[in-house]
Amino acid sequence: MISQLIKNLLNLSPILALALSCQTLVAKQTKPNFMIIIGDDVGWDAFGCTGMKEARTPAIDQLAKESTMMTRFYCSVSQCAPLRAELYTGLFPMSNGVLANARKEKRTGIKNIADHLNPLGYKVGLSGKKHFGLGTAKIDVIPGFPSNANGSNQVHSFDGVENYILQAKKEENSFCVIIGATHAHHPWDHGKESNFPTDQIQLRPHYIDTPAARQAMAKHAAEVEVLDQQVHETRELMKKMDLEKDTILIFLSEQGIAMPRGKWSPYEHGSRAICLAQWKGEILPRKTDTLAMYCDIVPTLIDFAGGKNPDLDGKSLKKLWTSEKVKNHRNEVLISNVHPFWQKAIVTDTYKLIWTGHPEREHIWGNFKSKGKFFAKPWAEWTEKAQDNQRVARKVDHILQPKAFELYDIVNDPYEIKDLSNLPENKERVVNLQARLNQLMTDCGESTIPPLETAPNTKKDKGKRRKIQKTSK
Repeated sequence: MISQLIKNLLNLSPILALALSCQTLVAKQTKPNFMIIIGDDVGWDAFGCTGMKEARTPAIDQLAKESTMMTRFYCSVSQCAPLRAELYTGLFPMSNGVLANARKEKRTGIKNIADHLNPLGYKVGLSGKKHFGLGTAKIDVIPGFPSNANGSNQVHSFDGVENYILQAKKEENSFCVIIGATHAHHPWDHGKESNFPTDQIQLRPHYIDTPAARQAMAKHAAEVEVLDQQVHETRELMKKMDLEKDTILIFLSEQGIAMPRGKWSPYEHGSRAICLAQWKGEILPRKTDTLAMYCDIVPTLIDFAGGKNPDLDGKSLKKLWTSEKVKNHRNEVLISNVHPFWQKAIVTDTYKLIWTGHPEREHIWGNFKSKGKFFAKPWAEWTEKAQDNQRVARKVDHILQPKAFELYDIVNDPYEIKDLSNLPENKERVVNLQARLNQLMTDCGESTIPPLETAPNTKKDKGKRRKIQKTSK
């Protein structure tokens, strides 16, 4: 009987070996590659899929239909360097030390996306704009996309990306490829501006209708169209290389446009983005307005790659992307500006409370007075028009002079036109949100006292502000 049992086991061994090899194959197939496209100075509201009627973004709009589309995806700081530090480390600014483009503090022990993914069998490479230098592991440089976002006459090629993927496959590695697009960063001279007639431009509610404002939006839309073409080319490359079955494609729109209350500000026009995540058969095609942040991407990749929870500020989005039962992700978001202005904000499912540390200042970044940047031209027109137009003066003053605390219903008022903080029915809400904001700041090591170095602007600037305030009364 024993000899017969041994014989049966020997006969079964090839079958067991085959079963084990199939299990190994399945395991390999469920460990996806990653392709990440990140725009530049392109907020949530620049696409057809988010309501911009004149947008020419067919590739992004189609991707949105096939993806988990996150329409309320926030950055802690709406500037290039801190946003990328948050994205590539999974940490808040106070944790990674990149507080603003112009404010950095040394932190030890910081890990980047490659530090996390290399041990899991991934090659991590980036083509295009990097604007990041933290961590120990090297993020490979992939040729093909321009690294300087300020350049004109930029051209790109996917040859480097294709070769990098082929090499990763040859070495039997998984891969994470990042395409750091430079559109729609100024100088706004790429694409066909003529595709966007200025008389058909949809101006944002807080804008003033002037020729330069319309032209700025046309220039920006033309750059976004170029970004859309790059998304299309990425998808075509994935089809050509048969990557769709085992590769997650992620599109991130980045911070908002370089216009007032956009980039460099805590307002929705600057701090809010979209995230599209697509993997056919694995990631659900659905639209969600649940809150999420850039720091959530790295832990999400680690989760999909089979790694352990890295205990970062970010939280994995895997369950939200793959399970119909999961509807929510974050209850609130902390936005943390320290430069050019000290402004903090807490975002909930419906409301945003903004705390301005020095409301006596004029809250317009110096770049808007630069002769070398086109987006300064609308601001010059707006301030000139404000001198003899009360309605315009009120809009300009709303930009220049935020109150110490502002409350907005960002579901019904996403451009934060109507401050609700003074309404009696919101008194308790403001108090509760202030307390929660203070707690969030304390939890991540931030001081709840505005620093003294953000002093008021010059007497000359104060005089200009008083003139505008007088006109608006």
